[in-house]
Amino acid sequence: MRAIWTGEIAFGLVTIPAKLFSATKDLTPSFNQLHKECGTRISMVRRCPKCQRDVGWDEIGKGYEVAKGEYALFTKEELAKIEEKDAAGGIDIVEFVDPLSVDPAFFDKSYWVGPGGKSARGFDLLRQALTESKRVALAKVKIRTRTRLAILRPRDRFFALDMMRFADELVPSDEIVAPDSKAATDREMQLALKLVNELAGEFDPSKHPDEYRAAIEAAVDAKVVEGQVSRGEATEEEQAASAPGAKVIDLAELLTRSLKDVPKPGPKKTAPAEEAPAPAKKASGKKRG
Repeated sequence: MRAIWTGEIAFGLVTIPAKLFSATKDLTPSFNQLHKECGTRISMVRRCPKCQRDVGWDEIGKGYEVAKGEYALFTKEELAKIEEKDAAGGIDIVEFVDPLSVDPAFFDKSYWVGPGGKSARGFDLLRQALTESKRVALAKVKIRTRTRLAILRPRDRFFALDMMRFADELVPSDEIVAPDSKAATDREMQLALKLVNELAGEFDPSKHPDEYRAAIEAAVDAKVVEGQVSRGEATEEEQAASAPGAKVIDLAELLTRSLKDVPKPGPKKTAPAEEAPAPAKKASGKKRG
C-alpha cells in the first residue's frame, strides 16, 4: 500500500520518522444520475445564475458568507498564506491521556501509521510505552492543509491515528429538548439487565455485515443477467477518456502525487530516536515551528 503522507512523530525532544496509510474505505453503494429517456449520465454544470452562462474552474473563486448574500472573497494565494501560518506539519504530540476519557463522538476518520525510517526502534519504543502505560497520545496533525486534533494509539504492530473534531464542533446535549421521565421501577430494571445479559457478547463486527450493500449487489447482478442495462450515449468527455491512447485521469493519484511535492519541515536538531532515544520530557502544548 502506498503511503499518503510522510513526516515525523514528535514528542519531547524525540522525533520519529513515520508514514501514513489509509485505514478505511467507503463501500457504500453509489448511483449515477441518468436521463430516463435515453439512459445517458447527467452532466453536472457550473452555472452563474446572474450571468446566465456556464463558467470554468478558472473563473471560480471562494467566498466566506458573512451575511445573507454577502461574501468575503479570497484568492488562492490568500488562502495559501493562511494555510502556511498553520502548524509546520507532522504528528506533534501535546499530551498523553486516558483513552476512556475521550468521547467517541470526537472521532472522525482513521489512518494507519507505520515507521518511516530505516529503523523502527524509536517507533516501537513509543508504541510499547503507550501500551504499557495504557494511555494514548493527543496530537496536533497537519495533513494536506488544515491542522487537526487526533488520537495516536497502538493498534497491532503499528499505530492508529484517529482524526478528531474540535470541541466546538460537537452539539451539546442541552440543545436537545426531551420530555421529563420517571425513574424505572425495580422490576423494570431487573428485566432490562436480564435482557442486556442475554444479548451480551464479544465485539466482532464481521458478524454484522452490510446487508444493504449485499442486497444492492444482488439486485444489480439480477438486472445484468436479465439484460436490464442502460447503454446511453457517452458524453464528449467520456468519449475522449475512452479513446485509444487516452490517459485516464485518476484524481486520487494526482492528489497523492501532489502530497509528495508539499515541502516538508527541515530536519530538527535533535538526536534521532533510532540511535539513543532519551527519556521523553513531559509533553507540552507549545507548537514547534
